[in-house]
Amino acid sequence: MELKFIVEGQTRLEVPASERFRTKAEDYAPSMTPVFYNPRMEFCRDISVSVAQVLADELGELLICDSLAGVGVRGVRYAKEVKGVSKVLINDGSSEAFELIKQNIGLNELAPLAHLQNEDANTLLWKNRGRFNFVDLDPFGSPAPFLDAACAALARRGMLAVTATDTAPLSGTHVRACVRRYGARPIRTEYCRELGLRILTGFCQRVAGKHDLALIPVLAHATLHYFRIYLYAQKGSQRADGVLKRQGYVSHCHACGRRILTYDMTPELPGICECGSRLSHAGPLWLGKLMDRTFLGKVTADLMRRNFKLKAGEIALLNRCAEEAEGPPMFYDTHKLARCVKTQPPKIAELISKLQKLGHFASRTHFSDTGFRTDAPVDGITRIFRR
Repeated sequence: MELKFIVEGQTRLEVPASERFRTKAEDYAPSMTPVFYNPRMEFCRDISVSVAQVLADELGELLICDSLAGVGVRGVRYAKEVKGVSKVLINDGSSEAFELIKQNIGLNELAPLAHLQNEDANTLLWKNRGRFNFVDLDPFGSPAPFLDAACAALARRGMLAVTATDTAPLSGTHVRACVRRYGARPIRTEYCRELGLRILTGFCQRVAGKHDLALIPVLAHATLHYFRIYLYAQKGSQRADGVLKRQGYVSHCHACGRRILTYDMTPELPGICECGSRLSHAGPLWLGKLMDRTFLGKVTADLMRRNFKLKAGEIALLNRCAEEAEGPPMFYDTHKLARCVKTQPPKIAELISKLQKLGHFASRTHFSDTGFRTDAPVDGITRIFRR
């Protein structure tokens, strides 16, 4: 395997030479490499480092598990760049990955802090039940096969970080696959990526409930080809019950754009919209907040102190997330609503200003450049469009 040296953040790494692993279209394909490394995820990893730092500051120390490590980039960066980390366990089931991770630990002189394992991820997590206060689950594809073990490995207080790259099933392109993997039904709407993130969050919470564990999202974003969520974890059956009460279903009207939220795991759902059209349903999924503004502020402040190449874009994402954090579930799309009312879409800035002057919450959303989030009723929004 041909390797090359790279630098991410403050960390020097050896990774597979991307020039050797390309598709016919000349795109780099991480799945073709003997040891997995995706350079496009540096943006996500930078944010993860700052999230881990905020958590370490809060808890006083951090025991981290990177259970599906590939070349070890996440785990090595946590050990190198996060102050307050007492141990990072870096694991991959591949023997080639094991050797490359060993090289990267040595390259950064992290031997006392970073521990290396060559084991099946589920076996490793179950063996370390209740041990870690930061578990990072970053698989190639769906995290579903690893979530039960990841929840078991969490300490009484900590955080679970989850990546999903199977965004097509979660967003409604492959409905049956989503039902199989996540026990929830998606629908194709203008806000289908938000639905996908909420389905993923709800699934994590239901799995955690088996362990009397409550998972509350403090940061969630849909970027490029992946979803990423950070869930604050606390033990307690009552806390877990409280989380499950905020799950439910979204009923969507494709004709007028109206959406109805129903809180309950087994509710009786409405069948017909006020406009007379049949409703489509998605769920069960998380209907609470996806972001915590206070937490986002701390992560942004940490990012601003760091010298990351992609810092400007990362801060812009977090600022947009903070902007929409207090808004209701399910954003609207200006182009979609304009087609519904057969008019031209207004400028988003002007639309948001008008909604705010009427006393409504209104903001942009990171999910879409043409999307906006508001608690105004759909009839009130369309009146503004018609004017």
